[in-house]
Amino acid sequence: MYLDTDIVLSQIKKRDWLKDIVRRKLSEIYENLSTSAITVVECQIVLLREESRGEAIKVMERIESLKLRILSLTKEVLTKSTELLSKYPKLNIFDSIHLAHAILEGERIPSTDHVFNGIKEVVRIDPLD
Repeated sequence: MYLDTDIVLSQIKKRDWLKDIVRRKLSEIYENLSTSAITVVECQIVLLREESRGEAIKVMERIESLKLRILSLTKEVLTKSTELLSKYPKLNIFDSIHLAHAILEGERIPSTDHVFNGIKEVVRIDPLD
């Protein structure tokens, strides 16, 4: 299963409204979990903006503690991401990269991001369901 940034952030931030909900959902999942190198960057951006530089520096360590496989940003991912950007105008660049990873890995994607609902190539799992 490929974890979107909001799911990862919920687990690495000190306080997050999704923290307990996601923790329970993930404890029910018996699959390998992965995310992207771009998730690390997004998390660092958010924590630098919302908390502190010190919290942003701890992102990699915290993601590794979740035992997530971190997928590399490859030419294949970027090509798929570009296809998705052209096909789905509501996607932003980060979302298209996450979707490209999920699609290429054949994974579902837990996320609160409803923009993923209209994407035929992937199944979004709503953690609030």
